[in-house]
Amino acid sequence: MMPELILEPDSLQIHGDRVRVNVRMPWYRALPLSSVAEVRWTVDGRAIDRDSITWTVDGATYRLDELPPRHDKWWYVLDPAVIEGDLGATTGGRHEVAVTLALYIPYITTDHGVLLIEESDVKEMAA
Repeated sequence: MMPELILEPDSLQIHGDRVRVNVRMPWYRALPLSSVAEVRWTVDGRAIDRDSITWTVDGATYRLDELPPRHDKWWYVLDPAVIEGDLGATTGGRHEVAVTLALYIPYITTDHGVLLIEESDVKEMAA
């Protein structure tokens, strides 16, 4: 669903060795944070280490491995999530940012279990 809207334009920020970008949900209804199955993210083809990624929504920040039990916190369609991670030395200028989000849709089941969607977006943006 509208994967071209996942990355918020011009939301890339660089702070030392950390990078940050805003992402939007590629689904039409709010989902609990436990629905976030995977985040893959690159800047200029350099992968952000999964263990360094944090996810901030509604003023609270979590590591990716803290999301699965968070059935009590929700990601709302109109609210961007802020993802941040380690990239190493990076300068300003324009960068290619690619994000893939895999989300469980907990209220849709298939013959293979709960529906899992995976959507990607790539944008060039200034830091």
